[in-house]
Amino acid sequence: MPFIRVPDAAGKTLLLIEYGEEPFRGPPMTEEVMKDIHNIPIRDDDVILCSYPKTGCHWLWEMACMLRAGTTEAEEMEKVKYMMELMPQDALNKLPPKRVLNTHVFFRQLPQKVQDGKVKMLFIYRNPKDVAVSLYNHHNRFFVYEYQGEFADHFTELFLKGKTDYGDFFTYTRDWERVMDSRPDLPIFVLSYEELQADTFNKVKELAKFLGSSADEDTIRDIVDKCSFGSMQERKSKGKAKEWTDAHGKAIMFRKGKVGDWKNWFTVAQSEMMDQVIQKEMKGSRFEFQYTL
Repeated sequence: MPFIRVPDAAGKTLLLIEYGEEPFRGPPMTEEVMKDIHNIPIRDDDVILCSYPKTGCHWLWEMACMLRAGTTEAEEMEKVKYMMELMPQDALNKLPPKRVLNTHVFFRQLPQKVQDGKVKMLFIYRNPKDVAVSLYNHHNRFFVYEYQGEFADHFTELFLKGKTDYGDFFTYTRDWERVMDSRPDLPIFVLSYEELQADTFNKVKELAKFLGSSADEDTIRDIVDKCSFGSMQERKSKGKAKEWTDAHGKAIMFRKGKVGDWKNWFTVAQSEMMDQVIQKEMKGSRFEFQYTL
């Protein structure tokens, strides 16, 4: 496989995989199933969750699965087994009905049936300052990346220059925005991580309506409770569908889940640098980022 090592500002490297014409960069565990993502058979009852990494996709995916099942008592599932660019087609084909598939790729890379608007999609986004912090910690904690750098070096050389897996945050976000603006016919439920944090019950209630879920308000409250950060972290660290854990036995995918954690990492200069990039890259965007609650 075409592995590459991408250096940060201090020369510490991030291990990724690269292939394709664009080229595509992904985590070094994708193998080359990405080449076939456009040909994945899509079912009429599928839902596709799309997002840039570390924007709340695990949280939203878990709630969407429970809403589709209409209960919090369904068997625990692993999100990675429903990830389109990580799992081979035969594995995805064996998954039960009402799949909530998930991906971090661009719209143009999705199967044609999705691009034709034949299935429902979910899109979640998050303020880039918290994304930068969360992605840094993900790379540092998840051993497959073989990365042990400092935040400042990761931020300036990898995140801001779009050299991480799945590329540039702003390019990804604006590309999806262009799709939404040019294709109003597409069935896409759009929300921000911050909106979901601020008013979880009502946002999940809206999501239930979009999905055509049979879940009543009591069930939705149960789903919100079971998908709280603490509950998910515990379930994914110790449950049947055990996620990858760090040296302390905590699920790598669930670190803090807070809005505004960037304030504990960014210097004033780094925050101002990011503000300038956001102003340039997101000028005129429909997406308004929220940095605190």
